[in-house]
Amino acid sequence: MRYNKIFEKGTIGNLELKNRIVMPAMVTGLASDNGQVNDAIIKYYEERAKAGCGLIITEMARIDQDTGVGLKNQIQLTDSNIISNMKKLTESVHRHGSKIIFQLQHPGRQTNNNLLPGDKEIVAPSPIPCKIIGETPKELTLRNIQVIISRFAIAAKIAQESGADGVELHGAHGYLISQFMSPNTNLRNDKYGGNIYNRLNFLKEIIAGIRQFCGKDFTIIVRMNGDDFVPGGLELDEAVQMAKIIETFEIDALNISCGISESFETIIEPSSYKEGWKKHLAKEIKANVNLPIIACNNLKKPETAENMIKEGVSDFVALGRAQLADPQWSEKAFNGEDESIINCISCLSCIKNVMKQEKIKCSVNQRLGLEYKYPITE
Repeated sequence: MRYNKIFEKGTIGNLELKNRIVMPAMVTGLASDNGQVNDAIIKYYEERAKAGCGLIITEMARIDQDTGVGLKNQIQLTDSNIISNMKKLTESVHRHGSKIIFQLQHPGRQTNNNLLPGDKEIVAPSPIPCKIIGETPKELTLRNIQVIISRFAIAAKIAQESGADGVELHGAHGYLISQFMSPNTNLRNDKYGGNIYNRLNFLKEIIAGIRQFCGKDFTIIVRMNGDDFVPGGLELDEAVQMAKIIETFEIDALNISCGISESFETIIEPSSYKEGWKKHLAKEIKANVNLPIIACNNLKKPETAENMIKEGVSDFVALGRAQLADPQWSEKAFNGEDESIINCISCLSCIKNVMKQEKIKCSVNQRLGLEYKYPITE
């Protein structure tokens, strides 16, 4: 086998993974209007699992129907009535020996007010508007904070009862957990703001709530920024300190990313960004904690992914748009068929459509989101 490192077995918490390939959370707009999974989204994930991806992290799931609406067609984990249907998704992934984790997210100040029901308002740790959204959020009260913490825990329990192998808490990209963590967006002077420990209390209490609801063996991953790439935001030195503290919160892995809405090009890079350009973020954090590290690094080619593990950048490689462009990426890499991989060209067509509240599309893969209509024939 040409790529021994990415096809080694790996462990995250109690999860034994058949390889080191992770499909990270990417919004698709494929869910039904009521947040239910459907054939389109089930077949989309199943095809990547069938090709050999070791761990699939679903697109961000809504945990709060009042103030936490990130997208119109977004998976929701707020209602236990979705469990029987959601099991179809988890079973379809498990059928191929892959694991599936649901990502839990609240957008906070990066919410589009047009998506909120009735007279609900955008909320955040502090009333600091996102420059992209342009609306000043309402500062969360202590009671509001406790409500949202409980909703994260409830969502995790629904995920567990749906057959998920764990959850990932989205503490990156400028969403609500990230807003509490960053000195740029958290100006509170109570137990949830100020020093680095206080700014992590929101995340700490979410994790404690999930442990209470789901038990100590349920896998919890935290996705966090290594750098916000905005003035006054979280930078690598402080991110390393935070990672050390988060390691004590009874979690199983860290997923390192970067950027917020105001530095969006560092999250979903255009073609001018090279593979592995941000690997220093994950590598520095990995050197300072004992947790398994997952990291996105704008990876496209198997050789680059293999080198990320060889160089000690991460323990697991997250391949996002690479698996949108070519759902058979894992299988082709395993067989050493590099020349047949359809590479992502970083044209941003996928995210452009989702940002318009439309279903995801890909310039080099016309079947994306249509796997249920046009299955691969063997």
